[in-house]
This record gives sequence, structure tokens and C-alpha cells, in this order.
Amino acid sequence: MHQQVNLYQPVFRRQQKVFSAVTLSQILGAVLLLLLTLLGHAHWSLAELKTTRASLQEQFDQVQQALVALGSASAGADTRVLDAEIAQLQDTLDNRRLLLQQFDRIALDNTGGFAAGFETLARRDMAGLWLTGVSFDEHGGIELRGVALDPRLIPRYLQLLARQPELSGQRFDSVIIRRPAETEPAVEFLLQNQQAREVR
Repeated sequence: MHQQVNLYQPVFRRQQKVFSAVTLSQILGAVLLLLLTLLGHAHWSLAELKTTRASLQEQFDQVQQALVALGSASAGADTRVLDAEIAQLQDTLDNRRLLLQQFDRIALDNTGGFAAGFETLARRDMAGLWLTGVSFDEHGGIELRGVALDPRLIPRYLQLLARQPELSGQRFDSVIIRRPAETEPAVEFLLQNQQAREVR
């Protein structure tokens, strides 16, 4: 007695699993580890900023106490020398206050830091063109100094930077190119955006 079996029925087809439970748990574990690493780095950076701020605040308080002590000691004495010391301490106090304000603004406004910009510049190299100096500031100013073997490489480099999402919105308003010596083929260049020029 013979019986025919149709092997093309859905029951006999092997069902492919897109992701197994083990694979999904590994992906979830990797994502969780990445998030914990980012959280730890942010916490560590914030702790460093708080420590620096506390140190600046302590210096500020010491200068303020010295100023108050000098003010009370100057009653009835020859005040020319004391006035000069008070003026000097007042200048130091104003500088510390300004430094504290700038530090708070950097800590609040620039929580991402400048690492992404530096990393982008490090990855986007171009043969025949080298950066000799990079400057970022808290106001959004960027200044790039470098050397190029051929001046035509500089516009190409600017186009390359314009396509980077980390530098989106940055526009170099000032491009200065100069040749150090007439006999040399290489040129030096300076790229600045408007914020960097205003700060300077």
C-alpha cells in the first residue's frame, strides 16, 4: 500500500525566525550597556564641572572676605596703600565673578562639549591638507588653521566640512590664504566663522 505525501504543504516548510530570543536579548543588553556608559560619562563630566565650580566659588569667597577685612581695617588709618590694595582686590573679585558666570554658562549651554567637533575634524582628513590649529569657544566660534600643498584643496575641504552633521549650521565667513614664501608651493590658511571674529 502506497501513500503520497505532498512536501510542499505549509506544515512541512521550515519557518525562518527573524530574531531569536537570545539575539534580541543580546541586542537589548548592548543598547543598555551603551546607554549606561553614556550616562556614566555625563555624570563624571558633571562631577568635574561641579568640583571646578566649587573651587572657583571658594576662591571668590576668600577674596571677598579679604576685601571686607581690609575695608574694616582701613578706618582711621592712612588709606592710600589700603585703597590701592582694595582696588586690586576689587579687580580680582570682578574677574572671579566674571569667570564664574562664564563657567556657569559653559556648563549649562554646552553640555555636549566640543568632542563631536574635534572628532569630526580628526576623521575628515584630506591628502595634501593638514590642520595646524583648531579653536572652539563657548559662543560657537570656530577657527581652523592649516597648511595645504595646493590652494585648490581649501574649497574642497570647506565643502567636505559643510556636509558633516556635527558642524551643521557653521559657516566660515572669513577665509585667509597666504603663501609663506614665493618659492614654496604650500599655502597657509585661516578659516573663521563670524562668532570667532567677533570674540577676537
